[in-house]
Amino acid sequence: MVVELIIIKEDFFIWKGNRILLFFSLFSLFLLITVSAVSAEDISLNDSSSVMSSADWENDIDGFDYSSLEVSSHAVIESSDSDLEGVVAGSKYLKGFSNSEMLKGSGSTSNLANDSVYVINSDNIGDFFDEQNVLKSNYSDGVLVFDGSFDNLGVLKIYSNGTHITANNSSFFNTAFDLNASGVVLSNVDLVLDKSFEENDYAAIMCRGDNITVYNCSIVYDAPSNLTAFGIYSDGHDDDFVGLSLINNTINFRGHATYAGYNYGVLLRNTHDSLVYGNNISCELPLRSVAWWGGSMDYGKVSMDTVASLACDFCENLTLSNNYIYSNVNHNSLELNAYPTLDTVILYGCSYSLIEENEIISLDFITPLGYDNYLQGVDLYNLNDVTVIGNKITLFTNGGKPCQSTAYPVQINGPVYNVKIAFNNLTTFNHGPNCGIYSQNYYGDTYIDIISNFINVTGDATADGYASYALVSGIEVQDTADNILNNTIIVTNLGDYKSNNNVYGISYVQNTGGGHSYNIQYNNITTNGNYGVKLIGKVNQSSTVDSTVSNNVINTGTTSSHAGASTNGKVDAPGGTVVKNNTNGRFVNEMSEDDLPNWLKDVRKPVIPAFDWIHRALNRNSNGTGFTDDVGNGTAPWNSHGNASGVRGSGSDGPVSGNGTNSHSDNSFGSDHDTSLGIGGSSSPSLSAGSPSDVGSSAMNPDAYEIVEPENAVVKSTNVVQLAVICIIALLLIIIGYKREKDREEE
Repeated sequence: MVVELIIIKEDFFIWKGNRILLFFSLFSLFLLITVSAVSAEDISLNDSSSVMSSADWENDIDGFDYSSLEVSSHAVIESSDSDLEGVVAGSKYLKGFSNSEMLKGSGSTSNLANDSVYVINSDNIGDFFDEQNVLKSNYSDGVLVFDGSFDNLGVLKIYSNGTHITANNSSFFNTAFDLNASGVVLSNVDLVLDKSFEENDYAAIMCRGDNITVYNCSIVYDAPSNLTAFGIYSDGHDDDFVGLSLINNTINFRGHATYAGYNYGVLLRNTHDSLVYGNNISCELPLRSVAWWGGSMDYGKVSMDTVASLACDFCENLTLSNNYIYSNVNHNSLELNAYPTLDTVILYGCSYSLIEENEIISLDFITPLGYDNYLQGVDLYNLNDVTVIGNKITLFTNGGKPCQSTAYPVQINGPVYNVKIAFNNLTTFNHGPNCGIYSQNYYGDTYIDIISNFINVTGDATADGYASYALVSGIEVQDTADNILNNTIIVTNLGDYKSNNNVYGISYVQNTGGGHSYNIQYNNITTNGNYGVKLIGKVNQSSTVDSTVSNNVINTGTTSSHAGASTNGKVDAPGGTVVKNNTNGRFVNEMSEDDLPNWLKDVRKPVIPAFDWIHRALNRNSNGTGFTDDVGNGTAPWNSHGNASGVRGSGSDGPVSGNGTNSHSDNSFGSDHDTSLGIGGSSSPSLSAGSPSDVGSSAMNPDAYEIVEPENAVVKSTNVVQLAVICIIALLLIIIGYKREKDREEE
């Protein structure tokens, strides 16, 4: 009996042990499968790079150790592990835009004949520059590193081709640079000036050569009263220079040319194939009268406007990208000036150019209500094949009076051909006539595409004897032939309502000669006027023909409240114009990709040059200078709008000081994350055509949702293999346990 009990007890424990083994194997299998699945799911969910919207950059990293340089948030793409290895800027718009020679010789300096580093300080500077302040030619084959402070040296002149200059924790007071040679690179210098530099053509940095690069420099210039002064000036009007690169610079310029002189933060003349990228150009400037019919034109056609933040005269194939450009009025002579004007950006004759992804702001808190002022964000003259895309342009002033004043984000003056305006966020507020885009062919024929912009305009259409000039409109186009598609337009008249006020979403009401043709479709228009679209007919030598106003959503101050009602009656156009399918609700027909012009479907990526030689020059253990990795300028005087200084927070490989400003900051007028100026609260209309977010990109952007293969695909594949191996092992354990139990039963 005892033996039998022992056998039974042994069988019980064997059976129980097998059951425990079986249970443990099954539990382990379940646990391992669950953990592996969760791990794989977490990788998928946390992979933010797997889906990329149209507002994202394609962050390509290519090159070298860039960690110790001061960088602007505009100009550098940071990888997730904070390893900055070069700079490649991603433009999400125009692939076929030729700029192949733009960067020849700029910044690419790995082929320096002599990789020597010459350290210049206040004690030995006479060893490097002669009595006329000209750099001695025998030092031009290496890298010149300025170390320390340099005061009142006048103009330092660089006349040797290929000279490379940088600085370490250095400042230059009332000291300017004349870069009078090709292939010169100037970087990391910090200039503070308060006097005129007539001997340097009035510029803090003067450029006279091909393929000059000015990188990561800081200029603080408080210019003398009624004298000419510039931050950076490239003068190629006699020689037609090429290949200028202005990258990641901070220019704080305060101009006082109130009655005489010229003030420009940056002035470029006949400097082609140039790149102006990632700069912060902040200017305080006076309002001045425009010399429309003559004047000295000392600095080309652009100098009809004597003040501007950025002025470019006959600079073909210019790329103006990812900059913060700001102007603030510091003086208005009121009754003394006729048409007191300030352009933030003015381009004359700059064909084949690209203006993309910039934030451009113009503010005037000086001019009071009841006085006129004339502000332009981007002012274009006499050019062809120019693209204005993906910019955020904001203008605000309390000035203005009936029939006088303007605050135009974009102004176009013919003759122009193939000007393209798309995916911009345009916001403007004043107390006089106002438009988001104003285009006229007074000087010649104009052909324009205006597509998928967000436009918010507030002004006063009160007439005072000149009704057509008391105009508040989202888009006023006095052009030869235009395509106006898929724009969201909000227009608010601050004056009293009258049925005949000139308040429109899209208009041609100011007569100019010649024939006019318009294709106006798929726009979402909201105004508090009477009409959404107004096109004048036969007036003197002007006629509007072959035009279409169809498939728009139009809501006005007198639109029917019945949902889906036709608003064809809110289009005032001459006979023969096709007017159909306009409603106050949903679109009858929506724009398809087939409606987009070919130029808007391509994508290109301008490449920003590398500056690895700066890192090498500033981090040599053998030079005995004691340089650290903390390089930078980042000066921000006068509480300048949006400038930053000091350590720029996380995401860098050490202390990095920031020159630039986040172009998508909410801290500016017309923020796309706040209630729009002139439009309040929950009554704001649905913005189905062009969203104001991400500087105006809409869902019609063909690149709105890109699926990108993530780099962790290999990791996910590895997880699958691991899971399979675990399953096989667990299954083997189960089989072994089952077989042992079976064998025991047979015994």
